[in-house]
Amino acid sequence: MNTIQMIINLIDKFSIWTGKFFSWLVLLLMFLTCYEVITRRLFGSPTIWTLEISTYIFCGVCMLALGYTQQSGGHVNVDIFSSKFSPKLKAILNIVSFCCFVGLFSGVLFIYGCFFAYDSVIINERSPSAFNALVWPSKLVMPIGALMLFLQAFAGLLKDIVFLVKGEEL
Repeated sequence: MNTIQMIINLIDKFSIWTGKFFSWLVLLLMFLTCYEVITRRLFGSPTIWTLEISTYIFCGVCMLALGYTQQSGGHVNVDIFSSKFSPKLKAILNIVSFCCFVGLFSGVLFIYGCFFAYDSVIINERSPSAFNALVWPSKLVMPIGALMLFLQAFAGLLKDIVFLVKGEEL
């Protein structure tokens, strides 16, 4: 197995593992939502923290699953025209779209997300609500998720380049 194949396999395995791991947070999210509904509707005693914590967990699930979604082909694609193209032309379009869209978007999101998270960590940012939860952990997942998206898209780029050069799919 060559180095490129090992890099692609490592990124794929990492994306699959993190996607499966963080998907379990959806169960926690469902539990918190049910807890809030029960305490609000049955006991007439709503909590101030469940909506806020649920929002932060949802943010984490969405951002930390970006790489997994890219790896499994779950992101939105416009395949109306490209479905009729040859595999080589599809690979070329994938490379162009990586350079123009996915790579650029995830790179910008990573860089600005790092500044965004850094500022939040430095000031120990908290929410303005009565619960006063820490905000910086949810802001920290933004650059992490962007990096995971970039790495998985980069693995796809490597697959397309190898296909164009060698004619074999990895």
